[in-house]
Amino acid sequence: MIKILGVFMVMAAGISFGFSRAAKEQKKLEQGIALKRMLYLLQGEIRYGFTPLPEAIAVIAGKTAEEFRPFLTQTAKQLQSYAESSFSVVWKKAIEDHLRPIMIEPKFSDILLAMGETIGYLDKEMQEKTISFAIEQIEDVIFQMKDQVIRNCRMYRSLGLSFSALIVIILV
Repeated sequence: MIKILGVFMVMAAGISFGFSRAAKEQKKLEQGIALKRMLYLLQGEIRYGFTPLPEAIAVIAGKTAEEFRPFLTQTAKQLQSYAESSFSVVWKKAIEDHLRPIMIEPKFSDILLAMGETIGYLDKEMQEKTISFAIEQIEDVIFQMKDQVIRNCRMYRSLGLSFSALIVIILV
């Protein structure tokens, strides 16, 4: 009876490990899509709402994914308080404080850092083009990741099952 319980526990642990790793891989893709959506919202606020950049960031903070809200709120507050000298400094500090710890794929935060270097001091049209360029880069990364994420998810799930079965066979 104890052996059967042990077998089930080992199998459950292996399978859950495989599924949790697969979920982490899937989260990479979901973060990229949420980031792309956030940039589309920012671009729309600038283009159609004729909103200045600090106000546009504050507006989209309530409309984006929960994990990006602290980043956007800190950026908007810093920009509206005029405490820092430039947009790029505020943007970089907010990325380092809030996005780096939660971003699974570092390419996404690198794209945002590059966007922040040029967007803060440009006119409306150039801001839109800079955001469009960042969106294109994110789409490229997502496109490259899609097949790899699907393969890795399948691999992690099967490895979790296989290794747990192997451990059960060795122990029994």
